[in-house]
Amino acid sequence: MKTNRRCFLGGLLCGRAGGGVLGWFSAAARSHSWARSTPPAELPQPYSQLDHSAFMRQAITEARQIPARPFGAVIVDAGTAAVVARGHNRTDESPTFHGEIDAINHLAKSQFDRAGRSLALYTTAEPCPMCQAAIGWAGLGLVVYGASIPFLRDLGWWQIDVRAEELARRTPFRNISVLGGVLEEECNALFPAMRR
Repeated sequence: MKTNRRCFLGGLLCGRAGGGVLGWFSAAARSHSWARSTPPAELPQPYSQLDHSAFMRQAITEARQIPARPFGAVIVDAGTAAVVARGHNRTDESPTFHGEIDAINHLAKSQFDRAGRSLALYTTAEPCPMCQAAIGWAGLGLVVYGASIPFLRDLGWWQIDVRAEELARRTPFRNISVLGGVLEEECNALFPAMRR
């Protein structure tokens, strides 16, 4: 009985028995979409009408409040083009208080009526998996970022190697568009190289 259990578990881990756990992971890695993101012209209404550079500059202003961790975010009501929440990295208080999470928490506390609204989040760096999942749960329909996860990883920043677009695609209950590289050079310049 123990031998059969070991063989079964070993088969799962090694990719036997219907692909196995490792087989699933390798297939998931092969199916990763590493495309840059949705072109601005192809964004659904009303997101295509937003001034992405202007709102990214507001996210950059938020990021500059914490120069050592320059992750800033703003949430915009696309229907009115109004900023409805702001946030920046506060991981000195909690490891989960990334800039996007801070902005989402401010939105929740504001009692802003999100029902039927088209909300966009602008952030200086591509959302990590935790933040991208929170974006889905919060009902935001567009994510716009500057610096990419691969760029930050190359500088030595700790990053989980799962792209925002991949998570958005795997969120079946929400249609989330992802637009990367907005004011990319300005956002990249915020992040110093980290010692590895």
